[in-house]
Amino acid sequence: MVNRERMMSLRRMETLDLDCSTLSDALETIQSLIDRYGPDAIMIYDYEELYSENKYLALYVEVPETDQEMARRIKEEERWESEKTARDRAEFERLKAKFGDK
Repeated sequence: MVNRERMMSLRRMETLDLDCSTLSDALETIQSLIDRYGPDAIMIYDYEELYSENKYLALYVEVPETDQEMARRIKEEERWESEKTARDRAEFERLKAKFGDK
């Protein structure tokens, strides 16, 4: 089923470097981030590239998908739905040929 409603997605806003920070400095940095992005922003470890062990801390905020993102997602979901229907139809025809109206 194709979801045609706008969805929320995580968007990376910036990277963080709290390494070797004092707790007081870390608190100040985090309070500044809360003031800019709100208390629901989340910190996630990201990796520099696929299969890399080099990771960094990034700040993400949940935002509504853009019109372009929504259109792209809907188009992809429609394609998936069409492919699924075609597979189901082929499977139905195969079973119908094998078993008939039994």
